[in-house]
Amino acid sequence: MRRCVIDTNVMITANSVVRSTEEDIINSYPTLVVSSIELLQRIQKKGTYVVLDEDFEIFNEYKNYLSFSGQPGVGDIFFKWLFDNCWGFPSSERIKLHKTENGYKEFPRGMENTNVDLDDMKFFAVSNAHPLKPDIYEATDSKWWNWRNAAMQCGIRIQFLDEEYMQDKNLRNC
Repeated sequence: MRRCVIDTNVMITANSVVRSTEEDIINSYPTLVVSSIELLQRIQKKGTYVVLDEDFEIFNEYKNYLSFSGQPGVGDIFFKWLFDNCWGFPSSERIKLHKTENGYKEFPRGMENTNVDLDDMKFFAVSNAHPLKPDIYEATDSKWWNWRNAAMQCGIRIQFLDEEYMQDKNLRNC
């Protein structure tokens, strides 16, 4: 069975078809939206395990942006599917995280100097602590582009749903 970690913005991007966003992502980067939708649908169809933390910090972040009703967007549909199904995932797919002053004990050694924000650390910590180090899927947060090499050196792969979008966004932020 495949496993993955999903940053919240993947579901938010999948919802951008039905919700307005601060950027006009749909018109500027339609492949990003399509890739987000296709990823979420593929995970549902294949029954891929979405690795979460035991204390549901990641899930709680999801619920701040998504609807338990499963409407109106594909991200909401996925969130509802995850809520309905994650309880049936083996407990090995829920990782115990141990908080520290600056993040998590499970945060990868070798990434300490990358300036990963506390909100994003949990995704790296969960992937790093899982024995299979599942890939992390990322849609729109350009900071992740700058962390990709350090993550790879720690054995964690970040799967960008549209590398062109990431490169363009990073160039605009220079």
